[in-house]
Amino acid sequence: MTLRRTQPGDRYFDYCLQPYRPRRPPEGKLRADNLLFRSLELAGLRAEAQPVLDALVEGLGRDMVVWGAKHDGERLFWELYVYDPQKEDPRATVTGLTEILAPHLRIVPEVRETVPYMMVSFDLDAEILARREVPELNLYLTGTDAHEGRSYVVREDRRELANTYRFLRPKPEIDTVLGLLKSSLFLDYTDPRVLADVMPPELFACKRVCVAKKRIRDGVYYSGVDVDALLWFLERRGWPAALIEFTRTHAAELDHLYFDVGLDFEPDLSSNSDGVRATKTSFYGTL
Repeated sequence: MTLRRTQPGDRYFDYCLQPYRPRRPPEGKLRADNLLFRSLELAGLRAEAQPVLDALVEGLGRDMVVWGAKHDGERLFWELYVYDPQKEDPRATVTGLTEILAPHLRIVPEVRETVPYMMVSFDLDAEILARREVPELNLYLTGTDAHEGRSYVVREDRRELANTYRFLRPKPEIDTVLGLLKSSLFLDYTDPRVLADVMPPELFACKRVCVAKKRIRDGVYYSGVDVDALLWFLERRGWPAALIEFTRTHAAELDHLYFDVGLDFEPDLSSNSDGVRATKTSFYGTL
């Protein structure tokens, strides 16, 4: 694997495309997308995915596409996100994305551009790459100044609400964070181990927390953690050993970056459990 290093003019964004100042001087260090490429290689999908990724970068610009690497305990898959909250770039729309990806993937759903979405995303996995078509899109709509929002799954034959979410500052707004977490149909916070698992101190030293309420589970996302916290997260949540080792080996070359990580939780009904399990975990960077 050829490693991609920083270049003059690189920009640094979180998973909402909010800019940040690198934690350390970035000159000569590694870009976050090396972790994306390594995860694709481990899944045997680097060659199949590369034309899609290249088309997005060519069409939208370097550092303007957010990627999420995801793990459900068994398989790796990915999600790619395109933002344009002010509707300034016609390429960063469903229409533009459909045109950019047409040589590689057919986007099946159609979306009228009068819908006030600020982001669109789609999953990428072995089946989608093999079929060369995207069967569903995720549209994200913003809410109030508190950045409440909601996302919808859009398929060719249906539209449905997927989740609602809210971004908060972890310390100044901790009471609101805890209130949203504990207002849960799925998790029993009377067991103190549940809160310790959902909000571990290793991730709480972040810039923002996003609490999401989904159809069949709850989600929590931590934005702005360092590479040491990312390593802890990958190890704690059972990511492939080769990806953990890659991250550990190159940690000193990734220490200028902030990462974003996410967890979906539901009750663990198996015997001898601690009452909660992460059904899907993810981490994010830009391409």
